[in-house]
Amino acid sequence: MNKKVCALGLVGAMALGMSVAASAEETIKIGFLTPMSGANATYGLQVKAAGEMIADLINNENPDIALALAEEAGIPSLDGAKIELVFADSKQDPTTAASEAKRLITEEGVVAMTGQYTSAVTKAVAVVTETYGIPLCTAGSSPSLTDPDTDFDYYFRYGCNDNTYIEDAYKFLDQENAKGADLKTVAFVSEDSEFGANIRISEQNYADVYGYEVVEDISYSASATNVSAEVLKIKAANPDVVFMASYSSDAILFLKGFKEQNWAPKILLGQRGGFVQTDFLDTMAGDTEYIYTTAGWSTDLTNPATAQLVDLYTQYSPDGATLSEGHCKDMTNLLMIAVAINQAGSSDPEAIAEAMRDLDVDTAELPIPWNGISVDEYGQNTEANSFVVQMIDGKYQTVYPEANAVIEATVPMPSWEER
Repeated sequence: MNKKVCALGLVGAMALGMSVAASAEETIKIGFLTPMSGANATYGLQVKAAGEMIADLINNENPDIALALAEEAGIPSLDGAKIELVFADSKQDPTTAASEAKRLITEEGVVAMTGQYTSAVTKAVAVVTETYGIPLCTAGSSPSLTDPDTDFDYYFRYGCNDNTYIEDAYKFLDQENAKGADLKTVAFVSEDSEFGANIRISEQNYADVYGYEVVEDISYSASATNVSAEVLKIKAANPDVVFMASYSSDAILFLKGFKEQNWAPKILLGQRGGFVQTDFLDTMAGDTEYIYTTAGWSTDLTNPATAQLVDLYTQYSPDGATLSEGHCKDMTNLLMIAVAINQAGSSDPEAIAEAMRDLDVDTAELPIPWNGISVDEYGQNTEANSFVVQMIDGKYQTVYPEANAVIEATVPMPSWEER
């Protein structure tokens, strides 16, 4: 791996007063960027609360919580050093986020960064963290973040990228076809930022691999206030399956449009994004029944930490929101950084990065029980796995893979009149 900024990372750390070895009671600062104003503020503040929950679990003795680092107070290898989250408002804007990332590093002295990032924000911030040799861990799902052309040395993604999510979505379609669903045609609806643009490419590629006919492919602006024309195009194409890469406000517009047109596909499958955000779920409550989304986590997983964290989050939630797939992915990234700090036995950014490249942790002790941890040379965990969930009785429930399924998928979705 290219180590072009290793020296800068060490020199920068020393210049900013970051210690290479931590002493008892030291506070270790981790930057936490999340939108706290603007269109995505509701979700960003929910993620902030999830991060605070994980920090509290690390910093205090919680022997009854089945989570890595929860048993003892603080970081064990650093004599109980505490994690301090330093928050900044990204506004979910790449330029703002990059500026705030630089401030967190040069003025606040953070030794690693995480939080709530879209793929576009991740890419902008990663340029900054590369310059200073600071580990960055996010759930931004664009495959380009961890491919050879990008070649970030200090970016890490332990969860899935879009290729895994989307291939699993097609495997789910095949699973349902084996049960007689008769799914043949697909349509793609994708917002046009980094998030939607990369998903669209992956959906197209895997449609060819798995033999599904693409009957419509729509790209639109996530800031759109009217999607009537797009809804009519989809209805006219009448696909069996609609894949959607949307944020919350645009997902709301499309679902309202489908209902107004009294049209529903056999399967409406979101690619996370707005489909797991409370803005969408609360606004469209009831109308979200039977929709699907790919997921990196689900509340019905049987690993011990899941039920405990779902329950505990109610004490942190700023607005009564329950712990969601998105919150869980973002807070897990904070835990992974803390595990790396403990493994490194150091608060030096370069030592943390080295540990993140070769983490040794029992995935049963993580909020997300991935198949394993094996980070490739570009920072991607190659053993991450995903799920498909369906909204039934007001909550998402796992329908794929079958080994984790708690219900049988309802295919086709009932018509609007039948609900």
